[in-house]
Amino acid sequence: MVSDGDVDPWDFLAARKSEVSAREPAVSEAIAQEPILPRERGEIRAEMAGPTLKRRAWPLAAALIAVSFAGFLTEVVGASQMIALAGPSSLIYMYPLGGIGLIAVALLQFRFVDHRARLPMLRAVGFGYAAVFIVAIVFISLSVWEVAATGAIWLLADQLNFLVPLLVWSLAGDEFNVAEGRKIFGWIVAWTYLGQLAGLAVSAFAPLAMDPLGIPLWALLALDPIVCVFVALWLPRRLRHTAAAKGTAKDENLRESLAGAWEFINGVKVWRTLLIASLITFASTMTAHLAFLSGVGTILGSDASALQVLIGSVTFGVFILCWLIQKLAARRVQDRLGIPGTLLILPIAAVLAGLVLAVGSAMGSIAVLVVGIALVRIPRWTVDENTRRAALALVPDERRARVSFFVDLGPIALGLIIAGPIGLIGVVFGVAWVVPLIAAVIAAFAIRPSISVIRGWDDSLMNWRLRRRKQNRTLDFS
Repeated sequence: MVSDGDVDPWDFLAARKSEVSAREPAVSEAIAQEPILPRERGEIRAEMAGPTLKRRAWPLAAALIAVSFAGFLTEVVGASQMIALAGPSSLIYMYPLGGIGLIAVALLQFRFVDHRARLPMLRAVGFGYAAVFIVAIVFISLSVWEVAATGAIWLLADQLNFLVPLLVWSLAGDEFNVAEGRKIFGWIVAWTYLGQLAGLAVSAFAPLAMDPLGIPLWALLALDPIVCVFVALWLPRRLRHTAAAKGTAKDENLRESLAGAWEFINGVKVWRTLLIASLITFASTMTAHLAFLSGVGTILGSDASALQVLIGSVTFGVFILCWLIQKLAARRVQDRLGIPGTLLILPIAAVLAGLVLAVGSAMGSIAVLVVGIALVRIPRWTVDENTRRAALALVPDERRARVSFFVDLGPIALGLIIAGPIGLIGVVFGVAWVVPLIAAVIAAFAIRPSISVIRGWDDSLMNWRLRRRKQNRTLDFS
């Protein structure tokens, strides 16, 4: 919880007369006894309606379970197959292509996501991805353009892991007000671990059953279009009578949409600083991921089964730890440090991870490489994930998804693009350990802007651009 000496970053959403009286001694203490303001009702609703919140959140959580299952399964299978087919050097161009793909698809969705009903868009995205998966799987089964098709499958994993969840989280932001979101978002994230763990478990242990039977590992990818079609049909049906599907019904071209999101970021100074810190941080973390995959690929060679078992098992173990932290400690950390303080954790962890990965690469030790990647993945997938969701919940409904493209997905995409040329240094000069060392140096540069976010966060909350619309999400007790 926030200590007496701290300023609650959510204070402006639920200001009480007693708090105002404490800041202004000249005002009579009687003001503290004023009736509850309408601004507090969302918070009271969140306090009183725990089970109700969970019932409302369950369709969103279930969709994220399914999408996370498909995304993480595809990530491990695609990475293992690609490294086995084309070697670790393939990461140098696959990472930038992944980043470019994220940006390209994001731009296609960018104009519409905040200004159209979201559920029809989710349906179109689900069917579209299912069709692309089917085409790529057919090419692989026919051994036609196998490397290209495998690369396309791996790139689609980025879409499932970042873009589709972004749409679902936009729906969650529409459905819940800020006070409710603070209560329920951690619960939703915790449930998504079920899908992620299921996908990782299948990817890790399937080779043990499939190899003796002679079933190719790429056959696992047939689950992906099934999941995409399921989400496209089921979630819109479950949410069709809620407020989650509403856009602003205001038509804008791409330039206007980009300008609207940038005007918000540029107008709220701390968000501009947060964007800078995020860009630097994710350039480091994506480079660290590349260094890990390149390291284990070099050690294990072209054995796709061994690569898949290792990558899947390591990520599975990390996620077990993440789930425990999410259930037991993540909210306490955010309550104690606040949103901006919690966002400082990932840059510091990335510095340590880069140093450990450099040692692991130099030693050729899988164990050390595993420790290094765990150091960056655990905070990213627990406290950092929660806190970024909570921060984005402050953004008005009509701008939230577009702003999240800039401050959430954008840094990840640019991080993937930057990681490729950095990885090229290790290949050209034959010094793989330099790549994670560079990642550590990059992360160190993110610490200063992250501290600036901490210093400017409270003042930024008074900015008029953070004013939220009310969409039937307050309960009137009068």
